[in-house]
Amino acid sequence: MPESAPPFTRARSEAQRQDRLSGLLTATRECLAQTRAATLTLGEVAAAAGLAKSGILRYVGSREALLLRVMYDEHLRWIDALAVELRTVAPAAALAHTLAARPVLCDLIAASPVLISRLGPDDLRVLAAQAQDSQQRLGAALQPSLPLSDDRLRSLTAAVHAFTGTAWAWATPGSAGHNTMVTDFESTVAGLLAIFIAGLTQRGAAHGLT
Repeated sequence: MPESAPPFTRARSEAQRQDRLSGLLTATRECLAQTRAATLTLGEVAAAAGLAKSGILRYVGSREALLLRVMYDEHLRWIDALAVELRTVAPAAALAHTLAARPVLCDLIAASPVLISRLGPDDLRVLAAQAQDSQQRLGAALQPSLPLSDDRLRSLTAAVHAFTGTAWAWATPGSAGHNTMVTDFESTVAGLLAIFIAGLTQRGAAHGLT
């Protein structure tokens, strides 16, 4: 059966391309507010964006690359919110609270290992650059209250993603561990991060570093 979306019309300028990509990311984000990343299909995104699936693939290459691009944008928005929260709240609590307020980001983090495993070499290079940018921005946001060396920032970034992804999968309806392991996502992540940050800073102090 032919696709019902309008035929693909190539953007004629970089500005048009960026506008269309922005609209695609917005449509995907709206879909993710209703459907989990693990089950969201390219057809559902295409319908929401008013594009054919073939047109979407011309912009992003694959469903996985599209979802990970949305995750990158969500990371940047989260870090902006975190920077404000850190003015009055301790780092572990601020991290957990701002993550809990962004369910789309948490769901994408939980789904990201499978998404990443399906990327090609070019998309992996793009993802690595995005991850580096996000990590540097996170470090800048944390700097006033939790200054960290590059090594410790990498460790904390990994911990944030590991704790968030696991706790979200266990706490979200439809997951295998629902209501058996995690009943309060925010407090669980806050507690795990508080322990991790305490160990990280104590280790740094022992070595004369932060």
